[in-house]
Amino acid sequence: MSKIKVGVIGAGYIGMVHLEMLRRIPEVEVAAVADPDLDLARRAGDRLGIPKIYGSADDLLADPGIEVVHVCAPNNVHFDINRKAILAGKDILSEKPLALDARESGELLRLAAERGTLTGIDFCYRYYPVVQEAAARVRRGDLGDVRAFVGHFLQDWLFYDTDYSWRLDPAVAGRANVVADLGSHWCDLVRFITGLRIVEVFSELHTCIPVRKKPKAGPRSFAARQEGETEDVPIELDDYAALFLRLENGARGNFTTCQVCAGRKVDIELQVFGSRESYAWSHVHPNALWIGRRDRGNETFYESSQLQDAATVRFASLPTGHPMGYHDAVTNLFREFYEAAAAKREGRPFQAAFPGFAEGHEAMRIIDAAVESSRAGRWVRL
Repeated sequence: MSKIKVGVIGAGYIGMVHLEMLRRIPEVEVAAVADPDLDLARRAGDRLGIPKIYGSADDLLADPGIEVVHVCAPNNVHFDINRKAILAGKDILSEKPLALDARESGELLRLAAERGTLTGIDFCYRYYPVVQEAAARVRRGDLGDVRAFVGHFLQDWLFYDTDYSWRLDPAVAGRANVVADLGSHWCDLVRFITGLRIVEVFSELHTCIPVRKKPKAGPRSFAARQEGETEDVPIELDDYAALFLRLENGARGNFTTCQVCAGRKVDIELQVFGSRESYAWSHVHPNALWIGRRDRGNETFYESSQLQDAATVRFASLPTGHPMGYHDAVTNLFREFYEAAAAKREGRPFQAAFPGFAEGHEAMRIIDAAVESSRAGRWVRL
């Protein structure tokens, strides 16, 4: 059987992550890369030996040899590219957020279901081995009933007023910045580990730096301090957000996310408190799951290809004691997606256990509710 031909749209930071990790998937051949910045696409192609270079998403989508598309472009084109990819008969793995609002994401979900499109969305943090382990333990009843949860997602890449990104421009990012960018990942972790949906939101979205210096030459995400001539631009979108959340079983939680926290890089923490025990996971120590107990000693469980639950051991691909990281989590997600893609291609039954457009739409509903709640100053049901 020939390899699955893949095209990646977007050759910036996250596009390069996708391109690099796709090289680990033996069933896949990256056949094309597209970016409006053709030089960027060519550099990616030259570096990774990708034969076809396109200057637009439309050109890549028109290539009949491409079977699966990875959408790694800015938020404002997600809906258009995903919609066109569905109509072109491609299967899709998209970056989040899936669209600019829940109306658009709902349309993509409906259209993908009608066309039988295999969809994935890059909620990769759920693919750390001990995050999978925590979810498995919840499913088998170890945690008990979910009672409460707390956590944060903190970064510092927008700390200076000279830091600027398209994520701060409503025309490109949509109605939210940090709550969409980081908040969507954290809320997916809650959904995945607890197995429960978020049904109500009370939020405050805030802009810590209301005026920033935008490089006239054009900014790059995650670049070092921007150099060159700048212009002052008012910032409308959030770089701080605090959310109170309710789950479908009535459990309450709260979450803070911010991108101006000096010294915090990708600092994710989630604690879930159940009626039998508690779990805590931190991205700063991603190979450790803390297990809290009232009546006996607490435990720190480290990812282990020997000791994890049978349902999660496949994600711990290194010998016990060798920590896995971000690239490994992305690879775990891609591996599950392409196992399903291969089965679909061959007409075999498969189970899509990875996050898809349904989870992307759910995240978009949470983002919309957070924006509405912050503006109205009240709880908003999804």
